[in-house]
Amino acid sequence: MFRLYIIALLAAFSLNSCADNTSVDPTPNPEILQVRSVSEARPDTVISKYLYFSFDTGDFVNPATSNTDEWDIRLPYLYGGGKTRSIDIVLNSGTINSIGKTNGKVIDTTFDQLVSAPEDVLLKADDTTKRIIPIAVDGTGMFTYDPSSRTLNPAPQRTLVLKTKKGTYVKFQVLSLYKGQPATPSMMSELGYYSFRYAKSTNRNLKTN
Repeated sequence: MFRLYIIALLAAFSLNSCADNTSVDPTPNPEILQVRSVSEARPDTVISKYLYFSFDTGDFVNPATSNTDEWDIRLPYLYGGGKTRSIDIVLNSGTINSIGKTNGKVIDTTFDQLVSAPEDVLLKADDTTKRIIPIAVDGTGMFTYDPSSRTLNPAPQRTLVLKTKKGTYVKFQVLSLYKGQPATPSMMSELGYYSFRYAKSTNRNLKTN
């Protein structure tokens, strides 16, 4: 009887040891946000020369809603062949559209290094005279112009932070303006295809890695 008891005890210990060695997936860090991306979106010049995007819904909205607060950012049609020398991206607020409620600020840091949104008082409405995202592509804003290749490129050191009408905080970065997202575009690359990424949060935390 005692021998049977010892065998049973050893079997139970063996089972417990196996259970202790079972790997368990770690609990996801709630502070690490999901990075969402959109690839090669292009305005339709037949319907509208702009794309209207809502970060709250995570999708483009009908251009017919341009006079409402249903969108957050407007991306313009870009002309190739060196014709585009400025990029007129606007937020839905201020004198751009008095109904809109999206405020923002361009931060001088990379997308990955930006881990929190500024205080709300620093996020401003867009204005027709003083823009949140500078129109010029001279390196002071979110884009640069390379005269040797006559190409437009995102400035990796600039990240847009905005707050939507629903109180969602977002960080946003354009990755490419060309079809196929070439690492080194040329004058022959097709311009006007927006590829971008963003992360959003219900609080000021914008940590993504």
